[in-house]
Amino acid sequence: RKFSWPPKTCLEFGAGAALPSLALLHAGAQKVVFTDRYVNEQTFDALKLSIEKNALAWNIGEEEIGRRTAIAGHTWGEEIEILLKAVAASETNDADGSENENAQHVDLLIASDCIYNPTYHAALLQSASALIEPSTGFFIVGYSLHGNVPTSHVERFFTEAKQEYGLEVVHELVVEYSEGQMGIGSVDEERGNVYMKILACRDSVHCKDINS
Repeated sequence: RKFSWPPKTCLEFGAGAALPSLALLHAGAQKVVFTDRYVNEQTFDALKLSIEKNALAWNIGEEEIGRRTAIAGHTWGEEIEILLKAVAASETNDADGSENENAQHVDLLIASDCIYNPTYHAALLQSASALIEPSTGFFIVGYSLHGNVPTSHVERFFTEAKQEYGLEVVHELVVEYSEGQMGIGSVDEERGNVYMKILACRDSVHCKDINS
């Protein structure tokens, strides 16, 4: 209710093929930051090509691509200040030329299929809590169960988010796919489910709405 759409600034963690970020670009987000762990230049070259090809299909010109998109290498929990500065630099001015009051913070964060390995939960939460716009921002976490660890270990992400980082679940849904996404060698029917939880800062307007 208190979230404008499309959001001004979005950032995706572990983007990979970056389908969520591309969808946000198509939806009209003013700035979309594609991030992933740096492995080699070829990975980011492929992502840049994907952005350009899709933007062309959507009649988004080269100048607009440069203004509305950014690609950044980011290892969760590391060099967060550098990423904050990169976001701030990309947000210095809104599309209309006015100064952006929320520089250094992101309206919408996305992590798609990023929490299957609990080893990296804390690092991802460190980055997310530092970047999210504290009053109105959302952090969307989409995931499926890979079967590599017990389900409870994956879901500890949300307990840690609340207890250690002040990020609370404000909405969630499950989409069940009876066929497909079973994984190689997997016989767990839950592997076909896709889960999504939306988090917001404890003191945000979203949590106040729920608690009021």
